[in-house]
Amino acid sequence: MSVSTSTAPKVNGANTALNVITAPREAFETLRTAPTWGWALLISAVLGAIGQYLATPATVHAFQMSWPAQVAANPALAGMSPEQQQNQLNIALGFVKWSWLFSPITLLIACLLTAVVMLIFKAIGRGDAGFKQLWCASVNISIVSFGIYSLINGLIAMVRGASSYGSMADAYRAMPSLAWLVPGAGLKMTAFLAPFNVTGIWSAVLVAMAMIYVARTSKAIGAACGVAVLVVSGALIALFAR
Repeated sequence: MSVSTSTAPKVNGANTALNVITAPREAFETLRTAPTWGWALLISAVLGAIGQYLATPATVHAFQMSWPAQVAANPALAGMSPEQQQNQLNIALGFVKWSWLFSPITLLIACLLTAVVMLIFKAIGRGDAGFKQLWCASVNISIVSFGIYSLINGLIAMVRGASSYGSMADAYRAMPSLAWLVPGAGLKMTAFLAPFNVTGIWSAVLVAMAMIYVARTSKAIGAACGVAVLVVSGALIALFAR
């Protein structure tokens, strides 16, 4: 399962995906000459779906516990009758319960946004990689940023138990991150800081390496791109946090 140019040497996409974890420099040097993404996308999607499925009970409980605050903060909801509010809650919970099925769509959007950020920094740093190479690098990096993150988060939720998640902020703080340094922060700030965790920093380092070895930019541009991807991720998560 690989997507590569007709002139690129044939490589094993599964090995390249594994090398992103075990030998990232080798993986990115391979992706520069033989861009592949099929196996990486499959691995990320499967790990992400499993992780989100495991976290679903905790997310549902956190959403239910946060519902009164959401109603109070939303004039449209606050003006509804109790029956109407319950109907809105049931609809929202339906999306939450089955959101793990749509994780591949979330994954594709995340990979696209990462590739666009990388493309911008490639232009700033006057690199020479094409969009396809950066897209393939982004998808392979998603094994860490999306797949492994989701799996760890799901395992944490399963071990802790759904009842320990008293709010959506608790869900964002489940994995050790910068959000732990400001326990009294609001939901938006907590959501913004949540991606600054172990897998987030790991993936930022991988983005920097991809910029250096795939796009042939300077180390400074690579590091700046890695940080930018984290900041953009945090901003988008905070934007949709409820």
